[in-house]
Amino acid sequence: MNDFFFSINVVAPLFILMTAGYTLRHFNFVSDKSMSEVNRFVFKFLIPLMLFENIRNIFQGDFHSTSLIFSALTGLSVVIFLSFCIVPQLVKRSGQRGSMIQGIYRSNFLIYGMPLASGMYGQEAAQKVAVLLGVIVPFYNIVAVVILSIFSETRAKRISLRQMLVDIVSNPLIIGCAAGLLFGAFRLEIPVFINKPIGDLSAAASPLALFLMGSEFRFRSLNNNLWKVLSVTAARLIIVPLAAMMTFIAMGFRGVELSVLLCIFATPTAVNSYIMAGNMGCDGELSGQIVVLTTVCSCLTIFLFIFTLKTFGML
Repeated sequence: MNDFFFSINVVAPLFILMTAGYTLRHFNFVSDKSMSEVNRFVFKFLIPLMLFENIRNIFQGDFHSTSLIFSALTGLSVVIFLSFCIVPQLVKRSGQRGSMIQGIYRSNFLIYGMPLASGMYGQEAAQKVAVLLGVIVPFYNIVAVVILSIFSETRAKRISLRQMLVDIVSNPLIIGCAAGLLFGAFRLEIPVFINKPIGDLSAAASPLALFLMGSEFRFRSLNNNLWKVLSVTAARLIIVPLAAMMTFIAMGFRGVELSVLLCIFATPTAVNSYIMAGNMGCDGELSGQIVVLTTVCSCLTIFLFIFTLKTFGML
């Protein structure tokens, strides 16, 4: 019974925040225009600021968890490679291929990772997540630019290597990570009168982003491309995390490190994936549908993974 309540206490706060967003949007307490503006503010300012703050405060000057970082990147690379090989065999439309591959590999580690890991192991897990954010987030975005460019349906939106590099370097999330690493590595100090508002604003990023995710839910939109959305959801929330957990457990990962890996491989598709897909000539609508269904279903699947791993003494 303790394992059950442990799992509930980890997942329920995330679910409540998303439900609040959906409910307030459904009853018109907030408008589409206001949510769109807040969405842009969160993903272009608050989340990069959160990345900067977390990495700056916890960065130790060296990546001592090298096995954790190497395992995470290797696992993600395998998922990307297999998706790249399988999805084009099943889907004819090029833009949908790019959206589906991104939906399978690109988890919402940024929004889910810190609160989920902290809910399980507190500051110890948060430290490992912060270090991994500096590696995983740039990796996600670099791969997304490449994948979406390859499968872009509009020639005008096909970009050169130079444009890819520009998009990568100018990405707000990568800028936030790079700034956090720079300030952390060189122990650069920030005046208290600036540091406190930075901390207050960055603390609002995760709950506000979860609230916005709930407000974006459109259940009717799932009628189109249903089998594609269901396939990606099954891969993202069941096949990938199940294979990853079995592999990492066999490698000897337990406790805090396994919880961090779970946050990478079991969380739903990243919210900003549909923004990138639409802007780079792939199927933005399909990406949005994938985000919706994976986010809704993840409340159950993440709970089951945590409960099962906790019951068998792995967490």
